[in-house]
Amino acid sequence: MAKRPAPSAFDLLSIGGMAAACVGLGVGGGYWLGSAVGSESVATFSGLAVGLCAAVAVTYLKIKSFL
Repeated sequence: MAKRPAPSAFDLLSIGGMAAACVGLGVGGGYWLGSAVGSESVATFSGLAVGLCAAVAVTYLKIKSFL
């Protein structure tokens, strides 16, 4: 059985950066959309939910090669 490589420091930093970017873009996009239509809180929380789902998906795809 072949041993899989351990993630490097760059891999771990890129996972964290991508997750933060997903959440930040989701919240920012939700706030922007909410201010355009007049319901900031609902759209911001919806953007947060979308950003969190995207962060989980990106993190899974990145660490899948190390599992």
